[in-house]
Amino acid sequence: MNRKDFLIGTGYILASTSTISLLDSCSGDKMLIREVKLSSLEEARKELESISKIKSVTTTGKWDVGQVFEHCAQSIEYSLVGYPENRSYFFRRTIGRVVLNKFLSQGYMSHNLNDPIPGAPELNSSKDFHSGLERLLRAIDSFESFRGEPKIHFVYDSVSKSDYGKIHAMHIANHLQAISLQKS
Repeated sequence: MNRKDFLIGTGYILASTSTISLLDSCSGDKMLIREVKLSSLEEARKELESISKIKSVTTTGKWDVGQVFEHCAQSIEYSLVGYPENRSYFFRRTIGRVVLNKFLSQGYMSHNLNDPIPGAPELNSSKDFHSGLERLLRAIDSFESFRGEPKIHFVYDSVSKSDYGKIHAMHIANHLQAISLQKS
């Protein structure tokens, strides 16, 4: 049984809602366990702004928290200027469309949280996650004020701005699930 299934089974988190539950960690600090579901960039902004006030933020993946935020920012930025590398046309128009429609219909995304965007520059490592968070918030602002047609997604192909907003929010939520927040 994985950690998430254990926590759902014990009632610490609810699988179908966005919750934050306080648990006592072994050190006596309060650790927040999060099940995050976001359907809009407005919801994502509120969640990210609340994280900016947390004392300690860590992640279970290979990237530090700042890199996670930078990765999410890259994805939003590339939807406006074009991704550095795209999957084949055939892949995007078949498998990519199926995956996109699955995520949109179920309302959440699940993907490998350690995969970088193909062709993107290496993510900057930093003990202070705030610079990555600020970049992500600026990317959300840029996306929301953008008036042109978004560029094709490297996996999903053509995506409307409305659906891109949902996908970006789900992408952020998926990464936030691997982030632990601590309050003393």
